[in-house]
Amino acid sequence: MRQHARVWAGASRPLFYPLIKAAAIHGGHGLGLLTDIPKQRLPEDRAWTELAALAHQDVGPMHLISTGPLTNLALLFLAHPDLATRWTSITCMFGALPGTHVDRFEEFNVYLDPHAADVVLRYGENVQLIGINVAHRALLPLKDVQRFRQYGRIGQLLFELMTFYGTKSQGEGGDPEAFPIDDVLTIAAVDAPDLFQWVELPLAVVREGPLRGTVVVAQGPADRPLCKIASSIDVDAFLNWLWQSFA
Repeated sequence: MRQHARVWAGASRPLFYPLIKAAAIHGGHGLGLLTDIPKQRLPEDRAWTELAALAHQDVGPMHLISTGPLTNLALLFLAHPDLATRWTSITCMFGALPGTHVDRFEEFNVYLDPHAADVVLRYGENVQLIGINVAHRALLPLKDVQRFRQYGRIGQLLFELMTFYGTKSQGEGGDPEAFPIDDVLTIAAVDAPDLFQWVELPLAVVREGPLRGTVVVAQGPADRPLCKIASSIDVDAFLNWLWQSFA
């Protein structure tokens, strides 16, 4: 494990809605059934404060990757509007490409805090999105989960996490013997963007009502930057990238 990796607490709840947890999918504390989790005292400063301090440093290109709701990024952009354009890329596991058919209109990361998601789409630049319409094509066969065990302590940790998550989400995407590994695609999008095909659109999020969390093409004044949105993925090449990255 990387002992020097810095960790900060984020927001305790969405901007305007009560907190919803996905314990059924990720476990009560977000790490499946793992119990051997190191306890550490987190710094008092919050994630958006530390991101602001980091962004003001001259450290060269910086990529932000978000695999959850966008509350912390929205707070960063609202408190420091100039930093919305600081990043080389902002890559999010987020929503679904407008007009595509998915099993639901909304996606959890957007549904949980649609106001925050809309802030990021309105003010962020160099935003690229991986939606569940693409993520649910890049499926990991359940039989391949065993392969993680050959990669030492981290591999064993991933084996346990993937076993729990894979059991909960198998069949999503249409193959009963496989499951999607959504968040990994955000890493692939930064490291190997040619795995994807992209379209560019100005986007907005429905924040209230029965379609809460739906991502739509922005209408009206052209006050939103274009987002890069993954429209498809080379699944075989993605899986090759995954295992080559571990090797």
